[in-house]
Amino acid sequence: MSVSVHPTAARLIQTTSEMLDGSNPQHIRIDDVLAVSGVAKGSLYHHFGDFPALLEATLVYRFGKFVDETIAIMDNYARAPASKEEFWERMHEVTLLTQDPERAHRRAERARAIGMAASSERFSKALAVEQDRLTETLATLVRDSQAKGWVNSALDPMAIAVFLQAYTLGRAVDDIASTPVDPEAWNSLIRAVVAPLS
Repeated sequence: MSVSVHPTAARLIQTTSEMLDGSNPQHIRIDDVLAVSGVAKGSLYHHFGDFPALLEATLVYRFGKFVDETIAIMDNYARAPASKEEFWERMHEVTLLTQDPERAHRRAERARAIGMAASSERFSKALAVEQDRLTETLATLVRDSQAKGWVNSALDPMAIAVFLQAYTLGRAVDDIASTPVDPEAWNSLIRAVVAPLS
């Protein structure tokens, strides 16, 4: 959490974040957050103005953690390959990791946050900062790879960055299906669709 956040605000966000693990934001109640955090109601209103603003700040915090995690994954897998073949093999490893059925809860939370942003301009603007950070990081990786001749330079880096995120987020559709697509079939399809990028 940012050092510029007041310790009381940070405690409220952290408590709310812990309560959100495995829970829907609509199930979190102000009295429960206050009881668990030990923070007075007046302090919550002082730092956030209202309870929905605390929930939004918490969702942005969690979204930011997701962005940090994704950037770390990309740095770990895709930043130092020695050849085009190694780059694409590492990108396939990233696909396997990000499409893992065990990550369904992360995809669902991201989709929920994006859906909630549609009804709150304040939340949408705050979430956009984190989303832009992720998209620009991916676009920079694409530009670097295009400069090395590993990614098709005729394609727009920002469009590729959004496309990569779209197929990961789109997996949330299958995460709730009664008969999900076989993960190997899904990952094979991604590999076939992404191949023309090289």
